Amino acid sequence: MPIQAALFTIGDRYVSGQSKDEGGDNLFAICVKMGWEVPVRLALGDAEQDVISNIQQTADSGIVDVIFTVDGIGLQPKDHVPEAMYHICERWIPGLSELIRVKAQEKTPAVILTRGVAGVRGKTLIVNLPGSPTAIRDAMDILKPVLRMAIEQIKGMVGP
Repeated sequence: MPIQAALFTIGDRYVSGQSKDEGGDNLFAICVKMGWEVPVRLALGDAEQDVISNIQQTADSGIVDVIFTVDGIGLQPKDHVPEAMYHICERWIPGLSELIRVKAQEKTPAVILTRGVAGVRGKTLIVNLPGSPTAIRDAMDILKPVLRMAIEQIKGMVGP
């Protein structure tokens, strides 16, 4: 059974069409290449409450196994995704975001300035990713070996 993923790109500039969602496009292509399905893909504005309500609603619906956010985790004044995560997640998986920062900074030093986190709400894994297509590719290369195992453990399934 394929993993079901939701992708939320965060930023007013994506909602308005001012910026093309290249990071989200790249993540979508990676998910499809891995054989996953992506029933939910939205661009959300920077407002923290919108991020909270959309991610909570999607996680609570049970229609996806994993939610990825794209962008909104830097140091810009409008970047509120990590703060939103503290209202959403019930448990934390610090190793995922730590691994992304440590490994990806070897190629892209600026990734060390990201503030993304990873956690769980109900039976849904939620992971914050940077907005750059290159950083997303690097992060997914780092996470691929453990994502299915994490999802299976969250759902109480016995992994391989």
